[in-house]
Amino acid sequence: MLNFLYTAVSWVLLQWHHLFNLVGLDPNGGLNWALSVIFLVITARLLLFRLFIKQIKYQRHMSKMQPQMQALRKKYKNDKAAMQRELMALQQEQGFNPISGCLPMFLQFPVFIGLYHVLRHLANSVDRLPSDPRNSLYSFTPTETLSAAKSKLFGAPLAGRLTDAPAQIAKLGGERGVTITVILILVLISASATYMTQRLVRAGNPVQPEGTAALIQKAMLYLVPVGTLGSGLFFPLGVLLYWFTSNTWTMSQQLYVNKYHPHDDFKPKEIGVVGKSLAPKPGQRPVKPVRGGSPGINLAKPAKSGAAVDVDSGPSEGHTAAAGPPRPGQRPNRLQGNRPAAKRPGQAKKKRR
Repeated sequence: MLNFLYTAVSWVLLQWHHLFNLVGLDPNGGLNWALSVIFLVITARLLLFRLFIKQIKYQRHMSKMQPQMQALRKKYKNDKAAMQRELMALQQEQGFNPISGCLPMFLQFPVFIGLYHVLRHLANSVDRLPSDPRNSLYSFTPTETLSAAKSKLFGAPLAGRLTDAPAQIAKLGGERGVTITVILILVLISASATYMTQRLVRAGNPVQPEGTAALIQKAMLYLVPVGTLGSGLFFPLGVLLYWFTSNTWTMSQQLYVNKYHPHDDFKPKEIGVVGKSLAPKPGQRPVKPVRGGSPGINLAKPAKSGAAVDVDSGPSEGHTAAAGPPRPGQRPNRLQGNRPAAKRPGQAKKKRR
């Protein structure tokens, strides 16, 4: 049912093998087939690089949203339906897409499955006759199938597993002791690269998680490398070489992202910052606006006590007004520039009244 997947993985593997043949490497040499597996991984990771960048943005976005999500969980802890509704509304408001966080992993999984099946197919081919039609599966020729089945890396067959019997490893052209040593060294390096990747991911997060999320992240820091160590018990050396290359590539990608695509500084806004900036300094008298002041009064420079300020809106010159509000007990001086001079009643007319 998945023959199309196995054929696609084998085709990419064979294209790299043919290229290294042109370079001058031995077609039956283990270095040629090992480099073919390594560049198969590099091809897949290059195609997924843009998705990896989106995954990094998803992780950082997720970290920034954690305080808001924790607040919603605490607020609606007794109403699960309302909690889910509010969380979904928050995700839609923030443009949050969980698929972008796990899509690269899902797309790598078929390559891993295809390579594992092809290597098991190669390991089983040593018991067949060269004319067996099964040796021509997945774009391989019978010669290439037998060549890949008996290829070795540092004396360990690529199709051999740690749990294989000494007789099976001998059929593949290797020795059990050498195979165990090579597999253990490769798995230890792969687990170390996985551990460093987890540390780099934590360093690249803009907001460090708290509570349960922090405990999960701390557990993943150690559980994922331990799981990588356990993979050496089940998978062939070629698949472990795939994991080694993939984990080393992921660590290098994370170093690149942390250096050239750092996250924006995320600092929560402190409550009362605006009010503190507007408040007067200690010992400073607050500045009060002039009551009933005309927009024509020049308030750019405060006038001295008793001095006059210019009035631009009045039609006549020479009218003065006291600067600022009157002192306690002082009668305010009203501006006379609002009425025309011709309409002001004189002193003699006032006495006749």
